[in-house]
Amino acid sequence: MDALPDGSIILVSEPLMPGGISVYTASIMSGLSEKKIAHPALTSTPPHSHILPPEELENVHVVNGLFWSGWRPLLFRRICNWARDQEPLLIHGLSAVTTPVCSRLAEALELPFVITVHHFQKKNSLRVEKRCRGFIAVSEVLRENLVNDAHIAKESVHLIPAGIRAVNIGPQESREGRSSVPLVSSFGKLIRRKDFQMFLKAARIVIDKLGPEVSFVISGEGPDESPLRKLARDLKIDKQVTFAHGGAAHVRLLHDTDVYVQCSRAEGFGTMVLQAMAYGVPVVATSTGGILSLVKHGENGFLVPVGDAEALAAHICELLSDAELRRKIGDVARQSADKNFNLDHMMSRTLELYAECLAGSATRA
Repeated sequence: MDALPDGSIILVSEPLMPGGISVYTASIMSGLSEKKIAHPALTSTPPHSHILPPEELENVHVVNGLFWSGWRPLLFRRICNWARDQEPLLIHGLSAVTTPVCSRLAEALELPFVITVHHFQKKNSLRVEKRCRGFIAVSEVLRENLVNDAHIAKESVHLIPAGIRAVNIGPQESREGRSSVPLVSSFGKLIRRKDFQMFLKAARIVIDKLGPEVSFVISGEGPDESPLRKLARDLKIDKQVTFAHGGAAHVRLLHDTDVYVQCSRAEGFGTMVLQAMAYGVPVVATSTGGILSLVKHGENGFLVPVGDAEALAAHICELLSDAELRRKIGDVARQSADKNFNLDHMMSRTLELYAECLAGSATRA
């Protein structure tokens, strides 16, 4: 791949809260830093704690009201002036939510832009704007969705699987300072699609089988928090379940986690599953969407039917009761994350796409 010209890639991100898009954002920023490519990031609120490494925070420019449907002229002028000062080559929107911002900014600056898509899209929810050079699908199932359901032209959809750095944090049983109480964790927005109700129902079954000395953590924020807390009380497991808000450090939680769980009813990719795998934590997840490209049942994790709390609890109990199985599954998970979803592979293909966009724009000019 030819080197990019001097200049920056402007990243546009929705609010950086705990979740898969924030993990993707951190990975992109890390990858661009390693390539010594400037990457000022535009977002609407200060990043939550622990989302980005400290050295990346200086690259973040916060604009309150960035995602308002109608910008005041003065606000838009300030955004454009800031963007011009970055000597940008291209704009990269890190989720579909950023498309209107990227389109308007790209038009004002006469720049190409690309958008990464993490979630399933409906017909006419996205379109190829004048300066849009395409959409990045982070999984094959999302690529098919964009082409077949959202009706985006096939040549405008680029499959670039999300990547992450695999990290060896040592065997779970020997990690320094680790509690002896088994811990089962799940991260994500507290919304219906993530189905944390299934997680809590499975927790009740696990406690019934293994006893009360098991802890569960739900880390995230969202409108379902109050109903989920009520369900935990109704199930009489509120003493074993901790709700951690967005400031929770997921890396620290993964360090202490014995089993990571993802209960999504639908998932475009499953970045939080990939993050757990990259840290060598055994995963039990629902067999849906992009998760199927990550987890191979019985090899690097376990898959269960959507909504099946009994099956979920059975695999959690199996893993908690067998330290050797946890180690084996976790090791294979880390290896498969490193082999199939390596950050270097993602960045290589992403930089190739940037170069293609810039070359195409030069030809059009």
